[in-house]
Order: sequence, then structure tokens, then C-alpha cells
Amino acid sequence: MTYTIEQLTGQDQSHLVPLEGFEKHLLTPETARAFSAMREDAARDGIDIAPVSCFRSFQRQLEIWNDKYLGDRPVYDNRNRPVNVGTLTGVETVYAILYWSALPGFSRHHWGTDLDVASQKLMPEGYQLQLTSDEYGPDGIFAPLTAWLDRHMEEYGFFRPFTDDAHVRVGTELWHLSHRSQAAEFERLISREVIAKVVGESQIAGKSCLKGMIDELYDDYIIHL
Repeated sequence: MTYTIEQLTGQDQSHLVPLEGFEKHLLTPETARAFSAMREDAARDGIDIAPVSCFRSFQRQLEIWNDKYLGDRPVYDNRNRPVNVGTLTGVETVYAILYWSALPGFSRHHWGTDLDVASQKLMPEGYQLQLTSDEYGPDGIFAPLTAWLDRHMEEYGFFRPFTDDAHVRVGTELWHLSHRSQAAEFERLISREVIAKVVGESQIAGKSCLKGMIDELYDDYIIHL
């Protein structure tokens, strides 16, 4: 299938379908089928897998980015400590945000190939999901989910794009799954020219800094396969 730049950058969701049983979550048809099959097989092993976040629009990612850049939403470092962006230069603020949040237009959540997962059955009543490494680590409440995914996710075409093993400059996200073959179709469309166009035409905070960082953004923060 040929995808448009609008679909690549989260400005068009016409290529996506609702995930069966979780209709508010949108994925590509192939990713949705693979996830449903994986979820059914996990349930037979006593493991509940539920989507937390799938497709996210460009506008939503832009709101998150601008709020963080302007100090209206918390920014955290690699140890989950709050960062005071008011004390940082523009470039430093960009780096700080990119550790946990993607550049608008270039979040993998725009594609419908990626999703964050958790397990409702493993959460105590009233538990507030945080999406942190502690929750998904060996001693975390989602440790059984992580272990099952470690063993089986690749059987269904999924991998984790944000881990220490992936050699990327962003935080480890054990909850973030990507359908490898589907994501590759989107990733091949990304170029430095597309990044420059999206940054230049958007109302993104920090635009003047970002325009001088296109090559680094492409090499270190966007291409992950």
C-alpha cells in the first residue's frame, strides 16, 4: 500500500481501522489483526494484554510538544526527575523533550503501527497507570506481561523500538510495541526534506532551533528500525 505524507505525519487517519473490542483505538488493518491474534493467544496463557494508546494525531502530538516546550506540562529526565525547562536554552529544551516525546509529525503513534500496552488484570483496583520502567521491570506489576512479550511478540511481527538494545537516544519503553513490517512501510517515507517541511509549516514551539537540527533529528531520534 502507498501512504501519503498526511498519513505518515498523523494528519490523515483514513488508512486505519478500529481495533476489535477496543473501538476507540485505531491501527492499520494488518497491525490490528496481528495484535488481536497475539492478545487471544496470550489470554490462553493467562496473560491479559490491552491497548493503552494506539493512533495519535499530529494535532495532539503538537499540543503535547508545545505544552512541554513552554513549561505548561512536566518534562522528565532519564531518571524520571522533573526538568525545569525555564533554565534551559532552546536546543537543550528540545533534547529534554525528545527523551520521552516525539517530534510532532514523526511520532510512531501517527502511523497506526505502534501501540502502548498494559494489563488490566494485573492492576490493583484504583491503580493509576504511569507507563514507567519500574512498572514493566522484573519487580513491577506488569512483569508477567513483559516476560510473555519477551518470549512471544516477535511471533506476531512485533518488536520494541525504544530499548537500550535499540541504541536510540530516547527513554526505554517496554510498553511500546511496533509491528515491524508495517512500520517499515512508513519509515521509508521519512526524509530530511519531509522533516524540514513539517517543521517549517507547523506552529511548533522551538521552530528556530529545530530548523538547525534536521540532520540530527533524522539520524538520532526518528529512524529506529
